[in-house]
Amino acid sequence: MVRFGVIACTAILLSAASQAGAETAAKTLPGPPPPASAAAPIPPSIYDSANVGQFLTVCGSDQGGCADEIGNAFMDKMVFDGSADICLPGPDYAGPVLDYLKAHPETHSMPTEDGIYLAIRTVYACA
Repeated sequence: MVRFGVIACTAILLSAASQAGAETAAKTLPGPPPPASAAAPIPPSIYDSANVGQFLTVCGSDQGGCADEIGNAFMDKMVFDGSADICLPGPDYAGPVLDYLKAHPETHSMPTEDGIYLAIRTVYACA
């Protein structure tokens, strides 16, 4: 009798567990996934742009980061030995650099910092 009781209890418990699992699965199953075109791609970070073209694309949505990256490129590329021929007008110099890069598509395939530094040297060359 004990065996029959254990077997009967086990069968009842398994039946209840599988029924509860089926009900839970039915409630939590998601609908069909959205079409792939519905999800907009996340733009790369301004700091991770591989080239000037990507940098300009992301710049439109992150003006502060854009100016920040121009400053970073300037500090990384400039040699502080007195030989640089760059005359900045003040702390707000990013706008003309962006204008130069936008007007010169030949820079768009350049590595980001190289293109930015070229623009700074061209726009702010000491006269």
